[in-house]
Amino acid sequence: MTTYSNEAVLEALRRVQYRQVPWARRPGVFEYLRGLGLMETARQRTVAPGAGFHAPVDIAVLTDKGRAEFNRLAREERALAWTDARTSEYSPSEAVAQSN
Repeated sequence: MTTYSNEAVLEALRRVQYRQVPWARRPGVFEYLRGLGLMETARQRTVAPGAGFHAPVDIAVLTDKGRAEFNRLAREERALAWTDARTSEYSPSEAVAQSN
């Protein structure tokens, strides 16, 4: 199984928080986080200039657990210990681990 660093997980959660990732173009870490219940997909209408049909796009969105985990990692990012912790293997918080 592939492992991810705390920094990679935080960056993925950050990108999802701002709805910047169409599900079809997701990085591999997204499948992992989806499996943990931190994100899911939602259909978003596309607004594009020009006439014609513009198909909706499935995008990654954070779940409540995902928002809580993002907040936890963002707090850790501001701590002095982040320099060492950012490259460490990601370990879900106890709340995430217990719910799976």
